[in-house]
Amino acid sequence: MTHVARQPQQAPRQDIVVRASLLAAIALLIFSLWYVRPNPGQLLAPHTIERLAVVAGNSFPPDFMEQGSVLLRLSLQTLAMSILAMTFAGVTGVVLSFPAARNFLAPGGILLPADALWGRRLFGGGMLLLTRAMLLIARSIPPPIWALVLLFVLFPGLLPGALALGIYTMGILGRLMAEAVENLDERPLRALKAQGAPGPHVFLYAALPSTLPDYVAYILYRWEVTIRETVVVGLVGAGGLGRLLTEQLSNFDYRGVTATLIAYLALTILVDLLSAAARRSLR
Repeated sequence: MTHVARQPQQAPRQDIVVRASLLAAIALLIFSLWYVRPNPGQLLAPHTIERLAVVAGNSFPPDFMEQGSVLLRLSLQTLAMSILAMTFAGVTGVVLSFPAARNFLAPGGILLPADALWGRRLFGGGMLLLTRAMLLIARSIPPPIWALVLLFVLFPGLLPGALALGIYTMGILGRLMAEAVENLDERPLRALKAQGAPGPHVFLYAALPSTLPDYVAYILYRWEVTIRETVVVGLVGAGGLGRLLTEQLSNFDYRGVTATLIAYLALTILVDLLSAAARRSLR
């Protein structure tokens, strides 16, 4: 008589992690509600409805007649700010993504075998830690804070806003691009390395072409987000439509605010359409 050993039925590790994460999220939500004690009745309070009616009544019709040329000029400035920010973030993100990947310059990576000289291993490990720290710091500080710091160093204008958005986006893009490098199929790259190809050739002819489509897609996705964040750095004085919006809110010019928001919405839709068309061409 043949006895079949029964395997104990255990939940997969991934399923356990998902359940634990769900329970933790529910616990955090309950704690947040208890700590904040929100009062939904304030949203329907008479004074709230009265203020909303006053603001809505003063916001229409939008004032395009007096500010049409200003909106067009500032929309072009906002678009230029986003393009400069994404150019800086894209170039620096590509440069930093490879040393920030665990399987590239780190000991035991594609370009640095585990039995390399201790000096090279120390250099590779140091580059990994340094680039990851740079990317972490860049994305940990929000764009308005970067903009305020740069406004103290540079002159007020579009450049501090573009650099603030570029530094923050560099941190995000560099991390995403490093993960793309870590997910590469290493067999072709190691085969080239085993055949005597130098490191720069492995990078230029194998690693970079394999990751470039993902890199371009990431940059285009982040461009859509960056064009929305331009208004945030503009609110702290970095130029563009955000600065005009600050002035209009300070002067209680609600009709001008509505016109600016409509121009900003049109600019955002334009960038979304351009980004989507560019991504479709890469497929």
